[in-house]
Amino acid sequence: MQVNGDRLWADLMALAQIGAGAAGGNNRMALTDADRDAKALFAHWCREAGLAVSVDGLGNTFARLEGREPSLPPVFAGSHLDTQESGGRFDGPLGVLAALEALRAITEAGIVPRRPVEVVNWTNEEGARFSPGLMGSAAFAGTLPLDRAHAVADRAGRTVGAELARLGWNGAAPMGGRPVDAYFELHIEQGPLLEAAGVTIGAVTQSCHSAFTDAVCHGETSHIQSTPMPQRRNALWGAARLIDAIERTGFAHAPDGTASAVVIDAWPNNRIVLPSRAGFSYGVMHLEEDGLAAMVAAIDASAEAIAAETGLRFETVLRRVRRPFHTRRRRSANSAPTARTGWRPARSRRRWPAPPDRSAPMGRKAAVRLLRLRRPQHGVPLQHAMGARAERHGLATRLLRIARAHVGAYAARKAREAERQGSRAR
Repeated sequence: MQVNGDRLWADLMALAQIGAGAAGGNNRMALTDADRDAKALFAHWCREAGLAVSVDGLGNTFARLEGREPSLPPVFAGSHLDTQESGGRFDGPLGVLAALEALRAITEAGIVPRRPVEVVNWTNEEGARFSPGLMGSAAFAGTLPLDRAHAVADRAGRTVGAELARLGWNGAAPMGGRPVDAYFELHIEQGPLLEAAGVTIGAVTQSCHSAFTDAVCHGETSHIQSTPMPQRRNALWGAARLIDAIERTGFAHAPDGTASAVVIDAWPNNRIVLPSRAGFSYGVMHLEEDGLAAMVAAIDASAEAIAAETGLRFETVLRRVRRPFHTRRRRSANSAPTARTGWRPARSRRRWPAPPDRSAPMGRKAAVRLLRLRRPQHGVPLQHAMGARAERHGLATRLLRIARAHVGAYAARKAREAERQGSRAR
């Protein structure tokens, strides 16, 4: 049985036209009009493939291929279609559309699996517009109550619940509450480590300890032209100094640790008035729990020292500390190198940063299995994530074939482009 790599590529390129952004990427943040259009197109393709589509109260979309024993817990495969403001074409969509292509191939081959298989598109996995991310899978797993998810607001004050209603994407399917046999996902690698090491596939064994903090520096508003320097209490300056300390803490604990600030808002944020409030967010990651604790303590100590020196005050509004997931080492499906694709054997590694809720859809039954894949010679990584038990269903093998077809199609296109350029040069 073969998957149709050209069809998968065509779907990816068609989807990329929705929310097309700069440099060939996408801007399709969660519950925007573009995200709605992407959800609708995915649902249309699923119905065309003969799958039963359902949507729950958070807009999570499920496309089900029925099995010979419908009462058995289903296998899930999927990812997300929402992106960052500066997102790429494959971060998320590859996992959703590859799973769809796998079910098309199964159906076209006349195979009826023993248990049901469902392709899932989770809502707001990126967290670019609504925080926290991984919202759809967390709500499905029961770790985030639906009413709390609905109440989350973006920076403009629009809530998840209101946007779901506006877009008509608040479905009637129950939120979670059902067992899932296994979950796996095809995904690009978001970092450069495999490519730098010249490794095609990396088997992830665990994620990292992490702490995500929202903080505020408090000062006093005053006129930028007339306030003497010794009397200024510039909250933006205090935030900038702590942000510098956060970055330095990350460098001091590298390579096992990382730390950076990523968001800042100042009030009143105009050219004349020194800000009395500067809110910012930062993330800290470390492979070891003690290392994370040391980094957080160092940042907190820096905040106290800066406050004592400047007369400013720092407030920790929210801190989310997340523990890593661990997987058992297992043989990966079809991970042996092949002459046709030039793949190399899998390499074990840890994943940056931690995705604490990515295993949630499995109801905590099956460990997460992550394989990172990249195109040979062309350097765009892929990541294959599967439930530890999914290999016995054969779907892992089919998704791996999709990855190979994707790699092969890409290489063939590059060869044709090079040949055309050579012909023009002659």
